[in-house]
Amino acid sequence: MMHERVSGSRYFDGPRTDRTTLLAQTFRSLGKETAIVFMAVVLYNAPVELIAEKLEMQPTHVVRRFKHAVSALRHPSRSMALRDYAFGSEDFDRTRLIDGDLRALIREWRVAAMFEPICEQCKRPLDIPWVAALQPRPGRPRRYCSNACRQKAYRTRRQ
Repeated sequence: MMHERVSGSRYFDGPRTDRTTLLAQTFRSLGKETAIVFMAVVLYNAPVELIAEKLEMQPTHVVRRFKHAVSALRHPSRSMALRDYAFGSEDFDRTRLIDGDLRALIREWRVAAMFEPICEQCKRPLDIPWVAALQPRPGRPRRYCSNACRQKAYRTRRQ
């Protein structure tokens, strides 16, 4: 006896954190250096020269590893699950893609410590808006976290 399935009734949309752990698993399967290169470019908008310097490799190797990571993420075995997550729900929020498992991976591999921009005055990490990864801001990159730090650095230089 065949039961007709009502659309969406059988497959419950599970919690987001269970589905986004796929990102951390995918990065682990790419290999540490390849995943670090990809995260540095996408999450921290780091230039190729900085990545090459921090990972002690040639800039051409950085570009090659980034291309490898992109092609691996485009593979149907990974892209279908990510696509279903991104476009499967109406309340998709890009800022929630980085879950606890991916944050733990970033901490474990010390990606943030290597590539996160730091205020030149107070040495705290600068906030990078999500839009910066998708569309770089025009002009020079920020050097200070606030106008107060910028003014303090100016006064220090003048003395």
